[in-house]
Amino acid sequence: MALDLKAAVDVFAQGISSSVKTVTGQDIRMLAGFSQTQLQSIAQQSALVAGMIEANAFTVAERKFYLDGLGQMARGFVDTFVQLAEVVIEKLYNAVVNAIYESINGLAGVALVAPFAAV
Repeated sequence: MALDLKAAVDVFAQGISSSVKTVTGQDIRMLAGFSQTQLQSIAQQSALVAGMIEANAFTVAERKFYLDGLGQMARGFVDTFVQLAEVVIEKLYNAVVNAIYESINGLAGVALVAPFAAV
């Protein structure tokens, strides 16, 4: 029996789309929540530092210390965000590959095992 390629394309498209929506729906909300919390903390700390600078309450050394601290907070946020995004990308890759293999298995009547990237 010959495979109906048009129907097969639909099977692959639906499987991949569904897996992408599942992964991105869960993980993008998690990234957004993390980002919002961290950015709020950075904003609050920045406002405190700005207020102290405006009030001329810091020595030159203290001002440098607190501004360096804000830079470290920003770097920590970005580094963590990138690492979390990399995990989401790996999960997304695994979901897409798994959807492809599941579709092949269903259409071809085989039992191939999908390779996965390390998460």
